[in-house]
Amino acid sequence: MEPGVNFKDLKSSFNDHKHSVPEILYDELNFLWIQDYYDGMLDGMLKYKDQKYRFEIITDFTKNVYPRIFAIITLTESEIKEEEYWNELFEKYVGNHNNLETTEERKLKPQSGHHLFYDEFNKRKFKGYDSNLVKGWYIES
Repeated sequence: MEPGVNFKDLKSSFNDHKHSVPEILYDELNFLWIQDYYDGMLDGMLKYKDQKYRFEIITDFTKNVYPRIFAIITLTESEIKEEEYWNELFEKYVGNHNNLETTEERKLKPQSGHHLFYDEFNKRKFKGYDSNLVKGWYIES
């Protein structure tokens, strides 16, 4: 494994590791979609310098800590494809309201079909990205 800080270490000891990876300015990021939301974005996908990354909150959102700090997590090509698959399935059965780069009208699909996404998503064998290296971190503005 190449040297760097993984997501688990950055999240568990942000102050100890924040100088090991660069802070990236919020304005340099192109947010693609949100995967989870609670009084603001919690995680999803973004593009930075023509490369796709996952973003995930570091600060404890349950304690209303502001400003929120996020990690920019590197993904393999297969992990990117996996995230794209789930986002496309979400858009197909739930809606495109989480897609931040669409030019289409944002729409929520009929709730009667939402289970077609959530039934599959709940079967997902997701390991998480704790061991993935962090590209950088940012402060939500």
